[in-house]
Amino acid sequence: MDVFGGAPRVLGYPRPVLVKSGSDAVLKCQIGGDPQPDVVWERRNEPIVPDGHYRIAQDGKVYTLFISGVTLADAGQYICRAKNSIGETYAAATLKVEEQPQSQKEEDLFQDNKPRFLIKPLSLRVDRGEDAAFSCKLWGDPLPEVVWEKDGKQLKEIYESSHFHIGQQDGGWFQLKIFRTRAPDGGVYTCKAVNDHGEAVAGAVLLVEPIPEQRGEKPQLNVAKAKNFTVTEGKHAKFRCYVTGKPKPEIVWKKDGEPIGPGRRHLLFEDREGYYTLKVLYCKQQDVGLYICAASNALGNTLSAVRLSVKGPPVRFKRALQDVEVRERDVAVLECEVPEESIPTAWYLEDQRLQPGSKYGMEQKGTRRRLTIRDVGADDDGVYLCEMPDGGKSIAELAVKGTIVKKLPRRLEVLEGENAAFCVEVEEEEMEVFWFKDGLQLRETHQTIIKSFGKTHILVFVNTSYQDSGTVTFVAGRSKTSCKLRVKAIRHCPPICPVGVQMNTECPNGVVLSWSPSPNLQNSTKSVYVVEVQEVGSQEWQRCVTTETGTSAEILGDIVPCEGDYRFRICCMNKYGRSGHVEFPRVVHLSKKTNAAVTEGEDAVFSIELSASMIGTWFLNSTQLQASERCSISQSKTLHTLCFHNVPNVYDGAEITFIATGVRDSAVLQVQGMAVWSSLPRFIFESGNPIVLYCEISNPAADVRWFKDGQELHREEGLNIQSDGSMRRIVLQSSEYSHSGVYTCQSNDDIVTFHVDVEGKCQFVGFVVCRNRSVDTGHPLVLRCELSDPDAEVCWLKDGEPICPQSGIDMQINGNTRTLVIESVDFYDSGTYACRSADDVAVFEVDITVSFKEIPEEERQKSTTELDPVVLHCELSRPDATARWLKDGAEVLQTDNVTIQAEGTMRRLIIRSAQLSDAGAYTCQAGDNTMSFTVNLSVTEAPVRIVSPSTPEVEVHLIASERLVLSCEISKAEAEVCWYCDGMEVEESEELILEEDGVHRSLIIRRTTIDDSAEYVCETADDSVTFWVKIEEPPVKLSTSKKADGIIQNFAGEAVVLELEVSRENAEVCWMKDGVKVEESSNITIHEEGAFRSLVILCAELEDSGEYILDAKDDSISFHVTVQGVKLFKSVSLCVVAEMVEGDDLVLACEVSRANAPVQWLFNEKPLLPDSRTYIESYGTLRKLIISNMQPSDSGKYMCDATKARSVLSSSCFCVYCVLPRVVEFLTELHNTTVMESEEATFKCVVSPEDVQMVWFMDGEIIKPSERFIIGQNGLCHTLIIRNVQLLDSSRITAEAEGVISKASLKVQEAQVLFTKKMEVVMAEEFGEATLETEVSLESGEVQWMRQGVVIQPGPRHTLTQSGRKRSLKITNLSLSDRGTYRCETLHDRTQVKLNVEPRKITIRKGLMDIETFERETASFEVELSHADVEGVWQKDGLRVKPNNTFRTSANGCVHSLTLTNLTLEDTGTITFSAEGLRTSARLVRELEIITELEDLYIKEDQNAVFMCEVSMEDMPGEWYKNAHRIRPSSTIKTRREGQHVMPLVIETFLGYNFRHFNIPCLLHVDNCSDSVKDSRHFPTGQTFFLFSTGTKHFLLICNVTTEDAGEIKFVSKQVESVAYLEIQELPVSIVRPLRDRTALEKHRVILECTVSSPRCEVTWYKGDEELETSERMEIFSEGCYHKLVIHQVAVEDEGTYSIEVGEHMSTAKLMVEGK
Repeated sequence: MDVFGGAPRVLGYPRPVLVKSGSDAVLKCQIGGDPQPDVVWERRNEPIVPDGHYRIAQDGKVYTLFISGVTLADAGQYICRAKNSIGETYAAATLKVEEQPQSQKEEDLFQDNKPRFLIKPLSLRVDRGEDAAFSCKLWGDPLPEVVWEKDGKQLKEIYESSHFHIGQQDGGWFQLKIFRTRAPDGGVYTCKAVNDHGEAVAGAVLLVEPIPEQRGEKPQLNVAKAKNFTVTEGKHAKFRCYVTGKPKPEIVWKKDGEPIGPGRRHLLFEDREGYYTLKVLYCKQQDVGLYICAASNALGNTLSAVRLSVKGPPVRFKRALQDVEVRERDVAVLECEVPEESIPTAWYLEDQRLQPGSKYGMEQKGTRRRLTIRDVGADDDGVYLCEMPDGGKSIAELAVKGTIVKKLPRRLEVLEGENAAFCVEVEEEEMEVFWFKDGLQLRETHQTIIKSFGKTHILVFVNTSYQDSGTVTFVAGRSKTSCKLRVKAIRHCPPICPVGVQMNTECPNGVVLSWSPSPNLQNSTKSVYVVEVQEVGSQEWQRCVTTETGTSAEILGDIVPCEGDYRFRICCMNKYGRSGHVEFPRVVHLSKKTNAAVTEGEDAVFSIELSASMIGTWFLNSTQLQASERCSISQSKTLHTLCFHNVPNVYDGAEITFIATGVRDSAVLQVQGMAVWSSLPRFIFESGNPIVLYCEISNPAADVRWFKDGQELHREEGLNIQSDGSMRRIVLQSSEYSHSGVYTCQSNDDIVTFHVDVEGKCQFVGFVVCRNRSVDTGHPLVLRCELSDPDAEVCWLKDGEPICPQSGIDMQINGNTRTLVIESVDFYDSGTYACRSADDVAVFEVDITVSFKEIPEEERQKSTTELDPVVLHCELSRPDATARWLKDGAEVLQTDNVTIQAEGTMRRLIIRSAQLSDAGAYTCQAGDNTMSFTVNLSVTEAPVRIVSPSTPEVEVHLIASERLVLSCEISKAEAEVCWYCDGMEVEESEELILEEDGVHRSLIIRRTTIDDSAEYVCETADDSVTFWVKIEEPPVKLSTSKKADGIIQNFAGEAVVLELEVSRENAEVCWMKDGVKVEESSNITIHEEGAFRSLVILCAELEDSGEYILDAKDDSISFHVTVQGVKLFKSVSLCVVAEMVEGDDLVLACEVSRANAPVQWLFNEKPLLPDSRTYIESYGTLRKLIISNMQPSDSGKYMCDATKARSVLSSSCFCVYCVLPRVVEFLTELHNTTVMESEEATFKCVVSPEDVQMVWFMDGEIIKPSERFIIGQNGLCHTLIIRNVQLLDSSRITAEAEGVISKASLKVQEAQVLFTKKMEVVMAEEFGEATLETEVSLESGEVQWMRQGVVIQPGPRHTLTQSGRKRSLKITNLSLSDRGTYRCETLHDRTQVKLNVEPRKITIRKGLMDIETFERETASFEVELSHADVEGVWQKDGLRVKPNNTFRTSANGCVHSLTLTNLTLEDTGTITFSAEGLRTSARLVRELEIITELEDLYIKEDQNAVFMCEVSMEDMPGEWYKNAHRIRPSSTIKTRREGQHVMPLVIETFLGYNFRHFNIPCLLHVDNCSDSVKDSRHFPTGQTFFLFSTGTKHFLLICNVTTEDAGEIKFVSKQVESVAYLEIQELPVSIVRPLRDRTALEKHRVILECTVSSPRCEVTWYKGDEELETSERMEIFSEGCYHKLVIHQVAVEDEGTYSIEVGEHMSTAKLMVEGK
């Protein structure tokens, strides 16, 4: 039943809808009624039929009409009409369609060329520190330009250039890569593609997962300097922090040192002004503490702190609410206690007031207040408040645990054009989830991103519009969470009128108008200035000048229609409107004068044409003219003419005026004297000499003019024009090549021409030594110079280096002019530029100046309140430019409160906490340019804010007929506010009152109704608050007039009446029986009359017993109904039959005790229902059953049931035996069937009897069961199913049952063959093969392959195959001409693929390897290439190898080989193979042998040992080993390899004579060497081993051998080696310099020293017989052969004999100590 009941009623009227042409429109209407009405949408009195253009949907009582792709023809009124059995109603909706601009229509012609995303970027989730890459593929003609943005901002505005990279690849691929992701990098990234025909946008989400990291040293915080902030309990606290830096800093909010995360009462976000904000909602006492904003990036960190205090209410709760945690669909109970019983309370879910009902139960018991929340869902999770009238609040959080772990916010507000992001987290991965908006399921598009990362699910609306507002719902299983999305439209204003208008009237017959743009003019929108003119006395203004950027305009008299006084005005226009007009201060007189020039003695003719024929008058210098010999006046319709004959010179300068009715026009007559040329001279000059051109005229007073190449000449430096009597001269003091040309001297009626040629060097014309240029960065630089010779060649240089043509640099030649153009200069373009010719040079000094990037005026006007931060920023054209900040002309210095930053080209001035003294004019000065800012603190009024309520949206729930009061408190008492209801401004009436009381504004509705449910907005100039008002009906109360305790007893057959009264007439109620809803039927009637509700059972039956409940949601009443049975008295058989004959009638009768007792007839335990043969009759207490035309199937057991205990009407069964012939008949015939190709065709028929034999035929042929033909039977029903029907299956189907036939036709319609698999780009290689493959919807579908419009036929190179639904084209032996686009077509569809054939790239898989062999052997070289059939060339030592008996070449597929037989020594060398630019080489060398082996050595210690090994080949590398350890070159081991005749210089030095004549074996006998060689002091310190070689001989020299050098010596070269042994005879140790007696002073230091013969011996020190060891006063040192004993702070007791023992030798000395 509907809440209102009865006839249909409109619950929510549709709103007018405004859409743009081409977009979609949605019309909604809410209608209720009982019974449920039928709803039809109509337009122009015609019902709307759903099709591709219209779609109709229903969601409960909301009926929706969707119109896709609306056009102007769809505009108009739509009717939603509802009708049921009681009545009907309708509601009208208006659709307005905005026409696309003309430019848009033209773009539609190029729709196919607009950018579109073939592959859109995918959302990512990465760990912090990893790289993130987005890729997308675009199409458009021309290829679109791509801009990447994050959260609506360009990347270069928020990231440093090293943090990201934007790339592009062939094929329309674009990439964005973010390096080393950070937490702030997470968000929504959009890719905007733009070309000449339109734009496209796609987005993706980046999630950056945090990982533990080690932070550097934390900055110290001075807690004492933290600001204090106090808030009342239950109110919100908002902290804002402005932080800048690159890389963008990461922000962490902390409370008392613990990090704060987003939660029910903590909001963390970055607002649109760049402030990092923490909002603590509904503050409680536990929120008191120190809040810290910690910012850090790779370069450092900083802190800012504030201390929060929470002030309690004057009256506190006796017992506060406690936080509660429940599971979904459980019951939650919140309880608190107020100070007194009489104190009323109100319950809130955040800012939404709760009302009692089926969802919320509110109880008051004494001082206790309890809120019960039933059937808890995810949206019930939140903050609950219990509020007393004085403002005291108790706050608790309800945590709902269930499927959804992280819920949606209750509401989200974004500006139009921003992104709206929603994030939900569920408890398990891989759950089936759905997103809905306004009840419609969302699908992913380019501008709707739906992404899942494990348990996290994300929805993003990219670039939102106003139509995106609505309710967003997330559903996971049985759980759901919702959010109200509101998209606020951006306010656009018309421009502001210009200021500072001025008028300059000094120019003759004209005026110069100037003005200045308004300082508050928005530069973000294109604006134009329009100047209008009005003649004094006229009411009409006419447009005369339009300019976009100019601030002045020159108006001449030519623009006015006639002479008169005129005034001017100006305005500014943009696409949002027009500013007011500003009139210029004065009036100016303008006339449309023209000058007429004639020669003395000629006729002067003046004419004027009017718009109508009228009489006019001519004047000469204000004297009226009459026709005479001197002048003639004529008129021809609208043309008036005046002619002066033989004009004398005295008329020169006369003013001719024509005046008619409303017309006045003037002109000036100029009379020039006559001149006659007497000679025509011609001159030619050489470079450097003066040029003198002269002529003589007949009239000395005549004026002449000089011209060069048509351009008039005037006197200037180097050019003199002279007049002397009748002579006229022009003199050029120094001729140049550029002076060549045609000179003319012209009088009024004669002309003389001079052809001048100047021969000389090519020079720059009119050029000073050096010219200076100053250009702003980003602007073009144009350097231009002019040459005397147009054919001369020049060279441009910068700082002495030639400039080469490249992108952005253009060098132009135009006649004598040479131009260098740099399209966009940067600071590194500064320098000296020169244009050099063969004979001259032009120099330019270019300075790239600093300029400011334009900032809109409104952004440079900062208005704020005291203690708020202020940020002034500007961007320079050069990152290295120096800038300084000034305030009111004085330089601003950095302090604790003022921070000055410079990052790249950005310059910032940050005032952390603004004071009144900080107001004023600020200037950023860079070079000669400045940018001004204005900071207003006290001058400009603070913006009008809404102080209360503190949230932007408030939900209000009321009961109908209650008083509605919407109140808000604004920051300024005299400020104006506007109230809106569903977007329409509210007007006062008797029921709706608008009140103002100081800073309070209220909207009051005295008595609310359901229709008052709406969105109410209170809006100031700078702020707004939204009230979502929902009016509900009051709770329904039920009452009954009869006091029967709800127990009702009736007999079967009697009527049962249940009746009660509801508290309001429109209450919605529902009757239930045993938990099941009761529906009206022929026996049950439900009545509604006013406030009374009744249920009537007309004839009660036993099954009607049970519990009946009337449920009104808020209340219910139950009735217990008991129906008693009837007594069956007797049964009468009017016709007793034991055996029936087929065709007879059967009559059964019985009598019951009560006339209205119901009975039921049963046959074989099943109920009997009346039909054409069965009749059930009732006469008083008599009940009859009549069955006519008895059949054998009617045999059985019949009963008449009047109670639960059944009674048998006949004492025996009636059996009928009827012998009849077998009858076969089709109870249901076959029906014609039409199916689509490849579908199933089913034929059914019902045949009696059940055991009949059925045969199926197709066009006369028997159908046998198979995989395609399935024959089945289910009782009497027989079926034939034909699977995968083909066109050939069209036929006549026949079913034959024992001679009885039923026929039907099968028609098969051809199915559309569509492509189900998209082909990807195929890459192949020249001479290879490529396979193009696609897939169609039908296996029998035929396709044809085409290229360039030509059908491809099978051939040697083309193979067409098909397998199932796959179709393929194979192309072999590819060539470069095969690349291109191939198309595959069916009769209904087509697809295409691009084949790219790359030139084959041959590579060497296996190169040549060096071979070592012996003479007369065979060597084979092999090369394996990546491709076969490649020609190669073999070379030896650079000469091509020709096959012969010794050299044989072969090629087998990819392997090429060269075989050399019967090798000789001359065959050694380099073998090279080359093929198509590839090359590989190897060496063929002889096998290595040892000629002279190493020999063992036995020498004494400190002598030198030399080992020599000779191999069979020269210059072979070798390695030396000692005791299996390689002797490597190092700081102590030197390896040198010398040629055959050069030996190491060090050996020659060691041995003392020339090594070239040295006999190598003699080195083995060191005794033959000189003494200088034996002495180790002649060898370099630390130099022990020397390795060197001479030709085939290799040497190892070990200098000053020791016993440790003994061992195995091995020489290895390639695969050969030689081994020898070195034995060392140890030398005896001796004392070289013994100890000496010493005498020392007490407490001084004494040193005893000794030198031995070997550094490798052990020594022992003694004092007397006592062995000495190192101690605090005594130290023992050993340095090689030198040993010493040091005694510090020697004492008298240290006297004695000291000795040192070395082997068998000992040295002794005495120490004497003298006292001080």
